Amino acid sequence: MKVGRVVIIVVIIIVVAVGIFLYINRAGSSDVGTAASLYIPEEPGVAVEAVKAQYGMAISTINASGLIRGKNEAVIISETRGNIVEVYAEIGSFIDKGDAVLGVDSNVAKLSMLQAEQQFRSAEIDYNSVKRAYDGGSASEAELVRVQGQFAGAEALYRDAVKRYQNTVVKAPFDGYLADMESSIGIGNYISEGARIGRVIDLSGIKVDLFLGDDEVRRIKQGAKALIETGSKQLEGQVAAIALSSDKSTGSFRVIIEAANPYGVDIRSGFSADVSIDLADNPTAIIIPASSVFDIGPDKYVYIIEENTAILRKIKPGTVSGNRLEVVDGIDAGESVVASGLKSLSDGAAVIPSFPAGAGGRE
Repeated sequence: MKVGRVVIIVVIIIVVAVGIFLYINRAGSSDVGTAASLYIPEEPGVAVEAVKAQYGMAISTINASGLIRGKNEAVIISETRGNIVEVYAEIGSFIDKGDAVLGVDSNVAKLSMLQAEQQFRSAEIDYNSVKRAYDGGSASEAELVRVQGQFAGAEALYRDAVKRYQNTVVKAPFDGYLADMESSIGIGNYISEGARIGRVIDLSGIKVDLFLGDDEVRRIKQGAKALIETGSKQLEGQVAAIALSSDKSTGSFRVIIEAANPYGVDIRSGFSADVSIDLADNPTAIIIPASSVFDIGPDKYVYIIEENTAILRKIKPGTVSGNRLEVVDGIDAGESVVASGLKSLSDGAAVIPSFPAGAGGRE
């Protein structure tokens, strides 16, 4: 039994020794084989989509709502007092500049005008008489100054009386429609000086007042195109004026949109309107996809591609609209920005970029 165990152990030792000899002999037979067995292929780079940063805008229009008013609007006020003797125009009627709207009893005004005229003519005669005497040396300068003052005062009173007489007929200040009239306006009713009669509106053009925030106002320019929509009608207009200071109560800035009105009275003062101001002609910012940006702590970062290498870059973002983001600082136009595969990257990583058609901002 002991001899058998010894034989088995010897056989095992021989087998192990032969195996070691063969392994060493095969390993040392080829340097090329040894190098190949130790080779680890280099990483080819991470495939990513990229875009070119370009000038553009995150938003192409600014949208707001406001109320329509006429190109010109004026409240008609009575500049005299008395009983109404004639109403020449009705609500909604078209009146030309200078047309009569309302007539007030002119008897008192006419009498006052005639009296003022007589006083003026008398003062004029006295002045001319004293002036001739002064020129001839028979009147003093004090007498001339006295009658000159009387003449000037009488002339002022006469002119005022003429104006009051003329004001007994209220006239349209410009071409337009009589938009409304006070219900108290009627023949036989008394009207006081300063009383409101009605309002005249010129609808050959319209205006829309918008009230925008400071960020919106920074983006628009006077003369920018604007589309006005009210009901089913559209009008092409432009930015006519932009306030230089904000409203103290709201902090918003008044922006006036103007447009010609080919629809006449189908578009009326007081109608609501939606306005879109075109910003396409004002590309001032660098645009990249919003999906390119990620956070590291409180800051925003992107990966810029330089020689097929992803470089970490801190940026200052601006306005975002959808997947369009304005970059205030940190990126120049033309630089390539990684748009996908961000989680697979680190600073300095090799990348294989592809550029999808239509990516990036507008040039």
